[in-house]
Amino acid sequence: MMKRTQIAWATLMALGLPIAGLAAASPALQTSKSVTYYRIGVQTRFETAGAFSFSPEQRTRIQSVLDNTHAAVRADFPDLAEVVEVTVVPVDRDLSSVGGVSGRADAPGRILIEISISGAGGADAAIADGLEPAFAHELHHLVRGWTMMENRFGPGIAIAAANEGLAVAYSEQLTGRRYAGNAPPADHVAESWALEIRDLPVNADYMQWMFAHPDGREGVGYRTGRYVVQQAMENSGQDAVALTEATPEEIWAMARLAD
Repeated sequence: MMKRTQIAWATLMALGLPIAGLAAASPALQTSKSVTYYRIGVQTRFETAGAFSFSPEQRTRIQSVLDNTHAAVRADFPDLAEVVEVTVVPVDRDLSSVGGVSGRADAPGRILIEISISGAGGADAAIADGLEPAFAHELHHLVRGWTMMENRFGPGIAIAAANEGLAVAYSEQLTGRRYAGNAPPADHVAESWALEIRDLPVNADYMQWMFAHPDGREGVGYRTGRYVVQQAMENSGQDAVALTEATPEEIWAMARLAD
């Protein structure tokens, strides 16, 4: 028969309710696939990939980066949730163009982080280089309300480009790190891409325009968005923190690239 505390745990987890207050001092919950730490602040679950699992030392470093980055972003945006759930997944994929780490804001308070184990220097190099910027980027999405399960702004590549470009700009401003995968092309090319995106139908293919275009271009939406945000910052005199209050339409207008 389950003890009352076990029943309480099972009930809370089944309902998806926050459990940090109950479990802040609890040991890791271990399964064959992951190790989860429940705590106040960043609650981290570490996944495995085949024979690879993050070492205790790597988990400690990852947790430290996540905690420090979360604190830094909350200093800029006090409304950011005090508790954020993060799933950290090792991936055998080349992410060198973005520092070895990518991410996804799945829902309010919930983020997925992917750390490449196949690049030069493996997971250790990715943790040292790309984890802080990637996490800052995804936390900015939580601030904006730009997540897979909650979108405050509606559909469209122009909206996605502005939001992603702003997250890139904020991450760069906070960490001082910039990556080729997010960098816009030359100004005249970037402006051409921006006008192209501006005229797309609202239901244009997201994967095609944000990641891999059939004509061979990669990251068109991200890279164009970074250009649009840079133009908006220069024209308005606002930094990425201040610009976070603006709508995508206002950002395009400040960039002088709106209709």
